Amino acid sequence: MKKIENKTILITGATGGLGQTFAKLLCNNNNHLILTSTSEEKINTLISELKDLDNKATITPLICNLLDINSINSVINYLIENKISLDILINNAGYITEGSVENANIETLTNCIQVNCIGTMQLTKKVLDIKKNSQSLRIITIASMAGDYPMPYMATYASTKSFLKNFMLALGYEYRKRNVECLVVQPGAIATSVAMQEAIKAQGLKGKMSAVSPQKIAINSIKKSLKGRKVYTPGVFNKLTKFVSFFAPTTLKMKAISSMWKKSQEKRNIR
Repeated sequence: MKKIENKTILITGATGGLGQTFAKLLCNNNNHLILTSTSEEKINTLISELKDLDNKATITPLICNLLDINSINSVINYLIENKISLDILINNAGYITEGSVENANIETLTNCIQVNCIGTMQLTKKVLDIKKNSQSLRIITIASMAGDYPMPYMATYASTKSFLKNFMLALGYEYRKRNVECLVVQPGAIATSVAMQEAIKAQGLKGKMSAVSPQKIAINSIKKSLKGRKVYTPGVFNKLTKFVSFFAPTTLKMKAISSMWKKSQEKRNIR
């Protein structure tokens, strides 16, 4: 991979599994990492781990909750007050909700939309608003394969990822002559937590074949971004799934997805 050095990089949701992987991959080579999280305890633990990898690493921790516009503004104000120009923005923070809409709490569904769509859009727009025209900016946004389909029993989550994909691709086109490159990453399963490991296991063979390691996703996402790619789907099985599903009727896709997720969620007592 081409070396990323002397860059200023903002990673949202940095204490999540994939966020940590990006941070550990990019913490050396004189890069300045600006890491956001909703948990001060978790971000301090991450900084200790990063310092063990490179004790000269330059790291700025910021508390940011994408549910709160004031929290987003505090990040932007920090960049402005310290005259910081970003080279890379990694939109990794996300919110997942499973189960039927019927049994869901409306606040949970709203929070999913707020974090994945509104909060991410607000932060990205505000970063672009303070960007100097001469400054190049790469935006890597973690979406999901779920964004390609209407997904019964993950309806809200899948819809937010569809928004992210289409918004970021359109944004990249609008800013194509202003030194901005946008990459949308669409992973399948990522075993970044106990809950996700259980979800992958509950899906059986399909879950195992869809899973790609966070390390591989992070490394290849940076590679694809440097090459100017617009969309990256990690994993051969996932690429094949997307290709085959392109020819399937929407109703058939929903039936297959419904069956898979309902069985998976029943095994995990999710309704």
